[in-house]
Amino acid sequence: MKPTVCTPAAGEILDVVGIGIGPFNLSLAALLAEAGYDRAVFLERKPGFSWHPGMLLEGTTLQVPFLADLVSLVAPTSRFSFLNYLQAHDRLYKFLFFENFHIPRREYEHYCQWVSDQLPSLRFGSEVMRVDVVDGCYRVTARAGNCENIYYARNLVLGTGTQPWLPACLHTLAQRLPQRVMHTADYAQRFDLAGKRRVLVLGSGQSAAEVVQALLARQGDDEAAPFELNWFTRSPGFLAMEYSKLGLEHFTPDYTAYFHGLTQNVKDRVVPKQGLFYKGISSKTISAIYDCLYHRSVGGAPLPVQLRALCELRDVELTANGRLDAQFVHLQTGHTFSIAVDAIISGSGYRYTLPSFLDGLGDCVQYDDMERLKIDAGYRVEHRGPGQIFMQNGELHTHGIGAPDLGLGAWRAASIANQIAGRELYRLSSRVAFQTFGAEADNAPSTAGTTPSPSHQTIETIE
Repeated sequence: MKPTVCTPAAGEILDVVGIGIGPFNLSLAALLAEAGYDRAVFLERKPGFSWHPGMLLEGTTLQVPFLADLVSLVAPTSRFSFLNYLQAHDRLYKFLFFENFHIPRREYEHYCQWVSDQLPSLRFGSEVMRVDVVDGCYRVTARAGNCENIYYARNLVLGTGTQPWLPACLHTLAQRLPQRVMHTADYAQRFDLAGKRRVLVLGSGQSAAEVVQALLARQGDDEAAPFELNWFTRSPGFLAMEYSKLGLEHFTPDYTAYFHGLTQNVKDRVVPKQGLFYKGISSKTISAIYDCLYHRSVGGAPLPVQLRALCELRDVELTANGRLDAQFVHLQTGHTFSIAVDAIISGSGYRYTLPSFLDGLGDCVQYDDMERLKIDAGYRVEHRGPGQIFMQNGELHTHGIGAPDLGLGAWRAASIANQIAGRELYRLSSRVAFQTFGAEADNAPSTAGTTPSPSHQTIETIE
């Protein structure tokens, strides 16, 4: 049946339409609402807010402190802060005695859902189908059930985020055998241990380690059928994430500003060398896994667990007996080998993919030599169209490793909010790190909100 075409608030031109409602666009929506800004709409195809539901494993926590919530690092007195969430749920004293800055992932998701329930600008269950330019503004077409809604806006904010990525040799198998071959992002929702005697986990990041930890717990369950656990990675080892205090300053606006000023060739060389800043495993998780193995090996007891580093997956074949034959090469010795398993869970990371709804903009949007969006220091996509197109968590190649980090989310959202409003809604500190990046004495970040956008109404500043 053909959808009914609707135009909410016919004739109204919004100041901004945000596409995607993850933590970053939710942060922007909350900051705009805090400022009394009501000329914004945010669209999300999912029926409600959810955050990595496939990795909400028992006992897992955020890897950033609770102050890296949606608003606190730019607006600590906001009603949308995590501390206010605790107060609203009578959990302040419990949190005080919890004595842990790193909150459970389930609680972070619940906090975000609590914020989203208070924001009338959010439209869940609305899938954006197309964006094009009409009469000097953006026309956003979104489908909600049997209704096709059309919104007009001066600016866009892209917040669709990154997507789970699988190697080519696993991608087709994951479509054919979704219960046996999957990304770690789908583990909690999809994996069933029944009938699986040998399980292979790939990767040496936090997600892979947490899946290994969960499977070790299943091995220790007397009611579970015995199975062998294999944990392989192409990396040099199962290494801890860099979490020193000065190392963490790479996740500040100061470093982001420095990184953006580098040439693109240099940026493309730097990011692959910074993996342990954001791709390693927390020391706590490594210790828990090691301690588990130590306890179970008392008295020389055999361990149905195998860990191997420097092993790169080359191919996977489905054999005649229904097993998965995973073929590897050792990156230092060159030795090739294979292992037959019943399930493969791949912690192969996430990648940004340009959403198809941008096709309607044609060649208005500017790309670099590698077909990536060009994004300026103020998170604006370079384009030849009207207004601005802002990016949230698709700018790793231009702004560096802080792009997906929750700790920089509120700062980036406030920067974008200032630009949408055309004035300073939120004061952004000119310098926050102790160290100086680069040769210059001053590489402080641009506040990116002091240059007014010409076509927006004036909003009172939040103190």
